[in-house]
Amino acid sequence: MNTVRDALVEASRLLSAMETPFLDATLLLAHTLGVSKEKILASYPEELPLSAQNEFRGYLKKRLEGYPVSYIRRKKEFLGLPFYVDKRVLVPRPETETLVELVMEHSDTLNAVSSGDTGDTVGISRPAFKVLDLGTGSGCIAISLKYLRPALQVTASDASAAALKVCGMNALHLLNDPLPLIESDLFSAIDDAYDVIVSNPPYLTESEVAEMERNHWPEPRMALAGGDDGLDIIRILINEAPDYLEDGGTLFMEAHINQIETIKALLHARGYTNVRAYSDLTGRDRVVSGKKPYAESH
Repeated sequence: MNTVRDALVEASRLLSAMETPFLDATLLLAHTLGVSKEKILASYPEELPLSAQNEFRGYLKKRLEGYPVSYIRRKKEFLGLPFYVDKRVLVPRPETETLVELVMEHSDTLNAVSSGDTGDTVGISRPAFKVLDLGTGSGCIAISLKYLRPALQVTASDASAAALKVCGMNALHLLNDPLPLIESDLFSAIDDAYDVIVSNPPYLTESEVAEMERNHWPEPRMALAGGDDGLDIIRILINEAPDYLEDGGTLFMEAHINQIETIKALLHARGYTNVRAYSDLTGRDRVVSGKKPYAESH
């Protein structure tokens, strides 16, 4: 493991059972040396100091024990933003970026309608547009929304005080400003009404979570477990969200691709309108939304 190339070859061999052994090795070596992934790939012949070799081996050991690369690096990119992550929060997934993009499109559209503008509305949101990110975790949804659409009034909530500390840290780092945070078990401490409620709720089944725990998966159980069929939390969100949505407000949720049709039926049964499913970057339905009817339509 004397050179960068030697280190990557050996690490890729050690991590061969992982889904992306070379990428994992590259990211961990870049973290070890404090440089970019691109710099690593351009530095094959360079010698590795013994201290760096030892540190890198320590990271590889953690990866082999099942720690996500993001936890080892204490960082995960989401919509181009570097979020701090550790075992207090779920690691942001690329598919969740779809959720953020849909909420931005929704706010842009409503802003265009309210202003009578049919032109380009990118980056503009009416000041009164209020968004609640329920179960915020690292804050990747809430902070990305506020970063990319500064006029949005975004509030983040979570049942975990520890997760809210991570979210608060990310908000100060990425927004240079605190974000309104509410410690709330779902809607228990929410007392306002919002134009949008967005959530990436726990939606794994109990058997899926049990299997992950047998494999010592380190992400917090409360961010993963959705009950026997994965829909326990989603049912509560669908049932209670209308009490916290403005008339015409919309609930956006991420879910497993196999749950989308069931969720659409639950939304219809609760009286939501404009129920829709949206596909993620892989082309599979990953997000579902429903609109609270205006009072006069009841």
